[in-house]
Amino acid sequence: MQEEINVIQHLISVEKDAATLIDDAVKEADARTAEAKNKSNTQFKQQYDECAAALQKEFEHTVEQKKSEHNKSIEQFKADLENQLKDYNEFNKVLNGLLFGK
Repeated sequence: MQEEINVIQHLISVEKDAATLIDDAVKEADARTAEAKNKSNTQFKQQYDECAAALQKEFEHTVEQKKSEHNKSIEQFKADLENQLKDYNEFNKVLNGLLFGK
C-alpha cells in the first residue's frame, strides 16, 4: 500500500512540474509575441513616417511647380493682352451696331 502511495505522490509531483513547465512556456510565448508585435509596430511606424514624409515632400514640390507654371501662364496671358492691337474706333463701331443697330 505504501508503494502505491509513493507512486501516486510521484505522479502528482510530475504533474505539478508539467503544469509549471506549461505555465512558463505560456509566459515565454506571450513575452515573445508581445516583443515581436512591438518590434513590428515600431518598424511599421518608421516605414509609414518615411513614406508619409516622402509623399509630403513630393506634394509640396508639385504644388510649388504648379504655382510657378500658373504664374508663368498668367504673366504670358497679361503680356499677350498688352501686345494686342487696340482699335478703339472699330470696337465702338461694333458696339454701336450691336446696341443701336447702326
